Amino acid sequence: MYFLSLWKTYLGPLLAAAGHFSYFEMLVFNLGAAVSSIIGTLLVTDFWMAKRTSSNKGFNKNLRRALRLWKKYGKVGSAALAPVLIGIPTYTVVARRLKATRRSIVIELTLITFAWCSIIYWAGREGLLIAETWI
Repeated sequence: MYFLSLWKTYLGPLLAAAGHFSYFEMLVFNLGAAVSSIIGTLLVTDFWMAKRTSSNKGFNKNLRRALRLWKKYGKVGSAALAPVLIGIPTYTVVARRLKATRRSIVIELTLITFAWCSIIYWAGREGLLIAETWI
């Protein structure tokens, strides 16, 4: 469950609900994975950006596409969709390339991942309870 939650957040809470984990246990496994993924990606990205020998040539086409989405949905909107659609490490790399601060990336993704985990865990628990009554 921990390794699945390093990238996407919806699989971990569903597995926790199916495994009859408590809410606190689900949060420990999934938020722990998400936060370690955020911090690890920030460290690797900052190290990579510091070691680059070539000068920054501006935006490439992939970063331009990400910037269009960033401007359309905003920083918070993009962060809200990141844990379930594009992945936590991908959002972290793009946010750092677009000059977001480390602190804001960690805080926003942690809070949004907390919300997604809570919603998905609750939906999984309710779905399992409904399936048990049919049997």
